[in-house]
Amino acid sequence: MKSMSGLRLMAGLLAALLILYISMQVYLVSFPSYRTEVAVLYELSDEITASGTVVRNEYVSDDSGGVKYYLVSDGDKVAKGENVAEYYRDAGTAVRSLYRQQLEKELDILTDLSKGNRGNTNLQSIRKSVYGVLSEYSSEIGRQDYSGIDSVRRSLISYLSSYEISAGGRVDTSVRAEEVRTEISAAEAYDLEPTGYVTADESGFFVSFTDGCESILTPDMLGSLAPEQIKELIEEAHGSYKYSGDSYKILSDYNWYYVCTMTQEEASRLRTGRMYSADFSFSSSTDVPAKVETILPSQDGTYSVVVLSFDRMNPAASVLRNEDIQIKFTNYRGIRVDKTALRLIDGNLGVFIKYGSLVKFRKVDIIYETDDFILSSATEGSGSILSLYDEIIVQGKNLYVDRDLSRS
Repeated sequence: MKSMSGLRLMAGLLAALLILYISMQVYLVSFPSYRTEVAVLYELSDEITASGTVVRNEYVSDDSGGVKYYLVSDGDKVAKGENVAEYYRDAGTAVRSLYRQQLEKELDILTDLSKGNRGNTNLQSIRKSVYGVLSEYSSEIGRQDYSGIDSVRRSLISYLSSYEISAGGRVDTSVRAEEVRTEISAAEAYDLEPTGYVTADESGFFVSFTDGCESILTPDMLGSLAPEQIKELIEEAHGSYKYSGDSYKILSDYNWYYVCTMTQEEASRLRTGRMYSADFSFSSSTDVPAKVETILPSQDGTYSVVVLSFDRMNPAASVLRNEDIQIKFTNYRGIRVDKTALRLIDGNLGVFIKYGSLVKFRKVDIIYETDDFILSSATEGSGSILSLYDEIIVQGKNLYVDRDLSRS
């Protein structure tokens, strides 16, 4: 009997030990003594953000009377004496005339489609064109510019119809074409002829509005003012901005400037005469080449005024004024590693990784560093250097090379 009791006791102990072992393994799997992160590609730009204002040679027209419809778009190059707008008797006549012109353009598209003139027949290219049109117009909406909506609608009619035909479908434009002809006839019942024209007083780049900042700070003033004076004028431009569609202006040169303030520490990273890439906030003007013309430290040493020059003019650049600027230095692409995960072994800086169930050491190749993390060069399958998709051990105790984590 004692023997049986002993066997039962031993069996119970073995069962308890087995349950305890299994429980510990489950716990270790569920709550490991270490934490890992997969090494993935990370991108960042080293940049300075500054606030300032655009400075250009701008000729403001004194023409502010009458209802007019502009014949050219912002940023278009115009010649002196060229017609840039039409005068109309009243707003209603101007709207009806514009509507008729839009209908005539739509009818031309519908007529071409009815004749089988599909234009581009590459489906992938057409898709890219559609996305491009929508992306561009999305940016315009972000700037509260709704003037291009009819052009977008016509482009989409053309692209989507071409896509349908190229894909083997059939597009019947006859019904819509007849509706458009009827609307054109109705519009022509009115006298829609312009009563006169607005001609450009100067040659240059056209802008359909003024903002009240045209004469606050000019290129000629930049070489004679102290940094304190320029800073005051930048602040005045920010406070004086007021959009007005009554008059237009001509930018007389494709060269223009951006004047901004930044800390002297930030300014010390720039070099006079060097080119940088710049982005403007709330604008489609990105990756614009910018040259540092002047760096003017303030007398009290708290800031510097930086003058950047540009030699590219386009529709987005022509309407810039008080947007912030991001001056970019270098784009970095690498593996992001928190500094808390770094280890120094035998004079080599690196990290522990989980390789199967073992701990291994991989060196890092630092290409960028901040107070919190480093970027290591992105490699794949390197034996000694941290590689993409390695499992970096970012937290753990009692770690050493070749430790078996399955026995934690």
